[in-house]
Amino acid sequence: MDKEAILVVEDEDIMRDSLVAWLSAEGHTVHGVGDGDQALTEFSVEDYDAMIIDLKLPGRNGLDVLTEVKKRNPNARVVIVTAYPSHDTEVEAQRRGALDYLSKPFELARLRQSLGWAYEQPEILPPLVEEPLLEEENISPCIWTQAGVAPDRLCTLGYRCNSGCRFHTAMSKKHKADARIQPYLDKLTYLAGCQQCRYVMGGELSSRSCPSLYQCEACELSQAVQERVDQQLEIKAENRRRKRAASARRRGQGEGGGRTAKLIH
Repeated sequence: MDKEAILVVEDEDIMRDSLVAWLSAEGHTVHGVGDGDQALTEFSVEDYDAMIIDLKLPGRNGLDVLTEVKKRNPNARVVIVTAYPSHDTEVEAQRRGALDYLSKPFELARLRQSLGWAYEQPEILPPLVEEPLLEEENISPCIWTQAGVAPDRLCTLGYRCNSGCRFHTAMSKKHKADARIQPYLDKLTYLAGCQQCRYVMGGELSSRSCPSLYQCEACELSQAVQERVDQQLEIKAENRRRKRAASARRRGQGEGGGRTAKLIH
């Protein structure tokens, strides 16, 4: 991983100091603050490559800070950490653009990996036998996945790639010379010019005229697809929870042989 400027937003002094010390020892330039308002002030005057934000903070909570940071810089890389994990907050953090959502305590190796996951999906770990993974389905594949540039990823915006998709903006900057994506961008332009439904991009429809002039919020098809996308996001979040539980169980079983990974509490 390249050496980066990182902001740690954590109200617990011990946790904040531990993260700052560890990341600094890794060679990064690190600054720590104790609340959300300080974080946004610091973010406005310093160009940080990544941020680690606690979910529960004095004043603005971590999700509010995440939202404001993403408004100011859609390419900002943010990891949310919390001692009070929940399915709802994990899904919401993903919706607002967090790279990862880590439950305390977590291994430093996992945080290092999360900070390097700008456009990658988490590694799939074997599930616990008593908690099998739910079946996942990519019912609305992102055009970057279709082009073979990004890993398996859902489109959550109904193929409105050029009007608000932060992932598309970031990938376009990173892979602007990659010819694989151009046919898909050309197809989006063609569909708009012919007033064809954007969901043709997903491959489930060969052709469909757009009856709503791209007012997708009023389109029954768009609403139905979005419901399926929301269901898949929930399934993916639940599978990640189960994989974390399986990993924790395996670590617990291996503690008899001694621990080699340092934890951040």
